[in-house]
Amino acid sequence: MDAITPVFCTIVPPHVLDKLSQADNPDVSGTARRTLEADAARRTRRQLLMASGARPTTARAERSPEAAGKPDRTIHDCEHGTTLPGKKVRSEGQEAGRDATVNRAYSGLGATFELLLTAYGRDSLDGAGLPLVASVHYDEKYGNAFWDGEQMVFGDGDGEIFLDFTLPVDVIGHELTHGLTQYTANLSYSGQSGALNESMSDVFGSLVKQYTLDQTAEQADWLIGEGLLAAGVTGVALRSMKAPGTAYDDDVLGKDPQPGTMEDYVRTNQDNGGVHINSGIPNHAFYLLAERLGGKAWERAGQIWFDVLTGGELAVDADFADFARLTLAAARSRYGSGEELEAVTKAWSQVGVPTT
Repeated sequence: MDAITPVFCTIVPPHVLDKLSQADNPDVSGTARRTLEADAARRTRRQLLMASGARPTTARAERSPEAAGKPDRTIHDCEHGTTLPGKKVRSEGQEAGRDATVNRAYSGLGATFELLLTAYGRDSLDGAGLPLVASVHYDEKYGNAFWDGEQMVFGDGDGEIFLDFTLPVDVIGHELTHGLTQYTANLSYSGQSGALNESMSDVFGSLVKQYTLDQTAEQADWLIGEGLLAAGVTGVALRSMKAPGTAYDDDVLGKDPQPGTMEDYVRTNQDNGGVHINSGIPNHAFYLLAERLGGKAWERAGQIWFDVLTGGELAVDADFADFARLTLAAARSRYGSGEELEAVTKAWSQVGVPTT
């Protein structure tokens, strides 16, 4: 694998914040502009660190054999500042406190760790027990959550458009999966490889939620960020894997722009080539696969995606067709030429991605 290239990845795309920054309500527009500015500063900082040769520095003590296969979580409170990681407020094994945001972050990190370990035998994001670090109450009314290459960060939202970003467990799983991708396929964060990077996070974020709720593919809502939007917003989530383009349609927030097939692929220079928009296509392919196979989506469908992500053959600049071909190979390798292979083939065909 190429050298690890940590990137700054947010759950709310820039195009959404751009739309909000134009709102008539100064509370909404002002908060969105501050969030955009904060994200830009963090993104620039990450790029400068990488240009200087810096690599992830998440601290870890020497692990005992007894610690293998157990999470190592630490939650910090930024107290509405922007200095990371902030004040340590909960360590691994400590009882829940009065701050519900801290407790949700702690539980969400644990749920993601448990899915990776139980379903796929992977010990944390790097496969070697990487400590999971999160900071909550970041900045004033910050309208986003992000993985910065080393840790998770959650804003409280503005209460007008976005609520607390620890509320949906799939948001936590989504951002942590950027770390999983960073330590495995290391997908470049632009164009179709960037959309695959985002899609991986939506897929495994959704699987964390389904695993936590013990849902089948049929029972799952396949929404990303359900419960994040405030009551006055016309929408149900940030994205829909089942029906891309239908998650929201709001006067202030705008309309969900995600395509579900290659026929509607969006060509843009914004958001690194539309990584948060065109991710709807591989998202929908995964949904179609999981729906066709039935049962628990983290089992056969998730296993195929996990095999490709961690298998060492997925190039950092892979496009959708590259990934699709590898999913067919993974399905054949693990399950033979049965219904899994047929389901993968049909899923990609339905979204218009070639597999030959």
